[in-house]
Amino acid sequence: MKQPRKLRILLVSEPGWTGVFRHVEGLADFLHEAGQQVALAYSDVRGSAGLTKLVERIVSKGGPVRNLRISHAPQLGDLRAWFRLHSLILEFQPDIIHAHSSKAGALIRLPGLLHLTKTPLFYTPNAYYGMARQGGLAEFVFTSIERLLANVGHTINISKDEATFARDVLGLRPDHQFIIHNPVQINFFMPATADQKTQARKRLGIPEDSVLLGTAGRLCFEKDPETLYQALQPVFRNNPKARLLHMISGDADPQLELLAERLGIRDRIHLLPYQEDLRPAYHSLDGFVMTSRYEAGWPIVILEALACGLPLVSSTGPGMSDIGQGGLSHCWTASVGDVTAFTQAISAMVKDLTQDRPNNHRQIAETRFSPEHCYGTVLKAYQTIRPI
Repeated sequence: MKQPRKLRILLVSEPGWTGVFRHVEGLADFLHEAGQQVALAYSDVRGSAGLTKLVERIVSKGGPVRNLRISHAPQLGDLRAWFRLHSLILEFQPDIIHAHSSKAGALIRLPGLLHLTKTPLFYTPNAYYGMARQGGLAEFVFTSIERLLANVGHTINISKDEATFARDVLGLRPDHQFIIHNPVQINFFMPATADQKTQARKRLGIPEDSVLLGTAGRLCFEKDPETLYQALQPVFRNNPKARLLHMISGDADPQLELLAERLGIRDRIHLLPYQEDLRPAYHSLDGFVMTSRYEAGWPIVILEALACGLPLVSSTGPGMSDIGQGGLSHCWTASVGDVTAFTQAISAMVKDLTQDRPNNHRQIAETRFSPEHCYGTVLKAYQTIRPI
């Protein structure tokens, strides 16, 4: 039987950290393992040690790379970035170009709109700005750009909510759309043993007998940490051993720290700066909480928590509206911004920790969100558009 030839796949991404980067990193590694050729256009403006290592891995496997030196906001340097990207396209001659995040998506789809490239294009937005429903000039600009470019190439949405927004608001045609969920590295993130939990808490300086809850993400409007802190105040009052491990990306927020001080919970919150390897942090936890106003789909940090077998409290904002119907045995939900409902949900989770009920979160992570399933479906989408 004739073996299919390798695809030459160019991945384009602006952020070099957070969930978008971790998705790109995992996809690149999966494609290499699947025998494909990979090139990378990236930016080190929001870089990380993980990005440096990914660039080194791609180069070691013979793939060209290009530093676009762009930020997430529109800027004059974007034109220079496009010429750098174009030079990489000419050098690599990709069969597929796949962009991740809005900046990368604009860089590859605008030439497609102008018919300057015939290479099949894919775009994974990782949450549209307009899903926040903030209104104002920024939302108008970003949504207008997404609407203009919606049907250039093919879009991979990672949830039904994101896909519905793309069709109903942006005018994305169904024949230009795939729905493929984010995966989690199930062989990397695993439930903690009792000794791993003890050692993780010792390294973090957290009392061993704590009831430790965790959350993760940028300190921004999308993640809504203010609601979480307000919801935790009565939880902490009723549970003297309860604490929060807040894994943050980027700089600390002085206003959020002032809020914690006003609520009287600052000494119960442990801030953990961005880590390349979050396994020890997950291993230290008893449960995980996300209060996001919106996400593209179930965020990677939630999937990592599931893979580690952790109970979960989540908002039901856009991208996560179906999480309460996902068959999870230990999942409590609350509406976006509903402080009282989050307090009740977190309290219910803390109370349930003493019940020792069977937990199916690890099993769901393995069956529905494995790299082989999710990234494998992405590769099949490439092959559908570019037969080999």
